[in-house]
Amino acid sequence: MESFLTILYTLPVYQCMVIAFLLFISRSETGGSSRIIFGVFYVFLSIYFGFNLLYRLKDFSALTYLYYPILPVILCLIPTFYLYILSVTRKNFRFNIRNAIHFLPAAAILILNTPFLFMTFAQKIGYLSFRFDLQRTGSLIPYLTIIYIIAIYLIVNIQLIFYLILTLKQYRKHLLLIENHYSSTEQIDTSWTRSFMISFLIFFIFNNLLYFIGFSQHLIAGVLYTVSMLVITLFAGMRGLKQKAITISGVEDNEDIPPLLSGEEASESDDLTTNIRKDKISAIKYKGSPLTPEQKKQLAEDLESLMKNERIFIQSDLTIDQIAERLKTNSKYISQIINEFYSQNYYHYINSYRIQEAKSLMTDPANDKYSILGISNIAGFASKSTFNTAFRKFTGTTPSEFRNNALSVNSKDRENA
Repeated sequence: MESFLTILYTLPVYQCMVIAFLLFISRSETGGSSRIIFGVFYVFLSIYFGFNLLYRLKDFSALTYLYYPILPVILCLIPTFYLYILSVTRKNFRFNIRNAIHFLPAAAILILNTPFLFMTFAQKIGYLSFRFDLQRTGSLIPYLTIIYIIAIYLIVNIQLIFYLILTLKQYRKHLLLIENHYSSTEQIDTSWTRSFMISFLIFFIFNNLLYFIGFSQHLIAGVLYTVSMLVITLFAGMRGLKQKAITISGVEDNEDIPPLLSGEEASESDDLTTNIRKDKISAIKYKGSPLTPEQKKQLAEDLESLMKNERIFIQSDLTIDQIAERLKTNSKYISQIINEFYSQNYYHYINSYRIQEAKSLMTDPANDKYSILGISNIAGFASKSTFNTAFRKFTGTTPSEFRNNALSVNSKDRENA
């Protein structure tokens, strides 16, 4: 059984090292720094799991060399993970001096833990194995114990809450950016961010429970913990190897995109509320825009002509950059026009035309031969699920219900005729 547990505790170390190696050697595929950052994260994880393995083996001699950096390594885990999230959700992310502030707690604990280096080998062994004489060691052991408690029980938990909030905000901002540039999000995988947050939230909560409750040395707890860590780190690593940074042109990293009204919300708003909303968007987001009122009006007319006359919205993978290219302008100006004139983001704006097209198709008896999926494809939707969601959002009913009502009305009209 001991041999089995030793192998089990070794697997996360080996797995994290392999994933880190794969992330480092494949970094050129993304053209950015995201895989390097995630690779560093996995190096930190391998050190952490290695420390747990040495404790399992009771190799206190080796632990004397690893203990000094282990607390800073643990405190680097959550900030490094957050920087990885930034690297794949921000345009052209690069690590800079401002990002280093996230590692100040780790640096502080490293400095505060320095007295450990000046302990004798016997004192270090005694401290790590919990076999020491307080009368002989004086205040050094209690001091190091306090530093350990502050790092593991206080700072780590503060980090967990703080960076979870930051990650949620960044995720929400990322979704808004996507909706302002893509009319179809089926090919853009954003679920991985939620999966990552949930996975590593479980990781740190489970880890804290083991520390707080004190059953980390129990057989069943050790097995469950190690197996869960293997699954979580493998899942995250595979997703990290597949994930590519999403670069969105025309948007600065620090550009805040306020939440806009959906088609249904915009239609339900009264004129005063809508105008106030438009004024807020204009004042906050487009304060420095060089567009004159005349240019805005002309661009809005050109955009409407492109939608109504050329019906470009039926292209399922239509992006805002393609529209900007057709109108010989840039995507930021197109986004501004859509936000200011229609109080919508690009995603809802394009889908509003698609919904109108779908409604027109379903009310025409000549299109009875088409299925709901066929109607959605003709209107420009890439999937039936997206079509159903958008249709309900804009009309308050499902496509099937709308079509049945339309068929009923057409039938009555024919009877009356």
